[in-house]
Amino acid sequence: MGKRYIVTLAVFMITGGVLKAQTGTNSISSTGITSGTGMAYNLVNNEDTKGSRYLFDAWVKGYVTDAKGNAVNSENYTFNYDKIGGALLLSQDKQTAIAVDKEHVKNFVVYNKADKAMAFEYVPAIDATHYCEVLAAGSKYKIYKLTKTRFIKADYKNDGISSSGNKYDEYVDDPAYYVVDAKTPEPQKIGLKNKVIKQAFAADAEKVKTFFTDHKDDDINEVFLAGLGNYLNQ
Repeated sequence: MGKRYIVTLAVFMITGGVLKAQTGTNSISSTGITSGTGMAYNLVNNEDTKGSRYLFDAWVKGYVTDAKGNAVNSENYTFNYDKIGGALLLSQDKQTAIAVDKEHVKNFVVYNKADKAMAFEYVPAIDATHYCEVLAAGSKYKIYKLTKTRFIKADYKNDGISSSGNKYDEYVDDPAYYVVDAKTPEPQKIGLKNKVIKQAFAADAEKVKTFFTDHKDDDINEVFLAGLGNYLNQ
């Protein structure tokens, strides 16, 4: 869908100072962005479509930190994330939303159905159009997950002898993982493989060896990678 209503977090501010909500955080309540402003977003797919272009199938709570480090937060705001377009969506009525301009966003946090916080940052060195989920962060390393989503239309074919393809449309996530070392802040793309991970953290080879030994029965997936990052940052 077109994003004609791309706006910036500058709407969260007015000349001479930042608007304050009742909670003391920044607000857009008096800037002219009222309930219903923006585009309509349907978060629920057709019954025969698998996956989703959105991070959540409903609007969720969260907050934004702007480029100046100011928190933008209110009970009136709900959020979602467009995995195809890479837009952070902000809604006040859970029907329509604005897509926030990335250059004014430092990071944002959204809460899933289990009320678990999911943190995202805008890291242009990794991708200029999408946000990255922060899997681990500390004084030594940051580990990011970049998810890009593709829409694949139904392509089922049957010539009477054989059949191929799917009868349904599908959104497919393509995740990629990056490590940023505080000493050399250039992002390094890594795969979820034993050898690749050990090479990426070669400077902490002994700690990495210990972690692998302690988790020898664990699958090497993003949970494993996040746990390793948090361990190395201790």
